[in-house]
Amino acid sequence: MWMRIAAALCVAGIAVLLVTCGGDVVAGAGGGNAGDPPGTFTPPSGTDGTGGSGLPPLKSTTIACALTGSTTFDSTCSVERVEVEGVSLLTVFHPDGGFRRFEQLADGSGLAAVAGADAVTQTLKGDTLEIAIAANRYRFPVSFQ
Repeated sequence: MWMRIAAALCVAGIAVLLVTCGGDVVAGAGGGNAGDPPGTFTPPSGTDGTGGSGLPPLKSTTIACALTGSTTFDSTCSVERVEVEGVSLLTVFHPDGGFRRFEQLADGSGLAAVAGADAVTQTLKGDTLEIAIAANRYRFPVSFQ
């Protein structure tokens, strides 16, 4: 009896994690816009370039980040962009496996965190947008059109 209850709680916990993370099996699956930084995902050989999913290939690039309160930036984070129902989403992957997801604001005023309660602060320095959230900071290249 207790084993069945424990198993049910475990399954419920996994379901909550999937919902909280957005249920993405491949985080950031999709393509970017023209003019994105170079770094197109190369699919495994023998595929149609979509990984069999019918989605455009992933666009990925590296950005500078300072994680867990570090005072120095290094180019160890990667970013993937995807369009979902007209909304541009950026997923920043940390070298330790962690990630953050941001929505590019339609009015061009910056980025907003997709999930979580941490406040986002943004600073524009020349052609770089610096985002600070919790103990992490990221530097995104900015293009003015």
